[in-house]
Amino acid sequence: MQSIEQRVKSQFAKCFTQRDCHLFKRMAEYYLRCAATLRTVDIKTDPALRLLTRNTQKRLFIGIGVELLLKAVYLKRGYAINRLKDDAPVKGRFPFRLDAVTHTDFDVNNTHTLNDVLQSLHRVIDLKALNSIKDGLRIAKVFRNKEGHVVVSQHRFEPRDYRAIESALVEIYARGFGQNLRVRFSIARGEKSAWKVT
Repeated sequence: MQSIEQRVKSQFAKCFTQRDCHLFKRMAEYYLRCAATLRTVDIKTDPALRLLTRNTQKRLFIGIGVELLLKAVYLKRGYAINRLKDDAPVKGRFPFRLDAVTHTDFDVNNTHTLNDVLQSLHRVIDLKALNSIKDGLRIAKVFRNKEGHVVVSQHRFEPRDYRAIESALVEIYARGFGQNLRVRFSIARGEKSAWKVT
């Protein structure tokens, strides 16, 4: 008999293919655009919690958006995001090309984590400034993990963290999708947001 977790997990079961790239990218862009443009006045909660809630949502949306965007890059480039089944006869290490592994060898209930995807990104796309790009992506990962697991009443604002994420995203759009991105996550008072893909 399936556990509750297994039953619900099976509702999302899918072996993702290159065709899924566009949906991953569109959803990533939704989250990232929201993170860039969300304003305190958009938050419907106790006025004393609005700024905290806005900033928390921005960081959480950045992390979710980054994960979906990187998975879109993998799929677009023909790499699998599903984990292999434990008994799959495939040799080697992640990432695996979709056309090099039998569809039935993939675990439809499990995809690779954001950390897995980050660690192997250099094998999927050519990144000139790999370390600086990975720094921005790692910051996004920490934002997602922390905001999804804890609540703190204050968070020290480090503008360079947001600029690092923006720089990483610009590079991912250029190298992963051949597109130009203009992005600015408005966090500081009076800071103008930007989100435009061309």
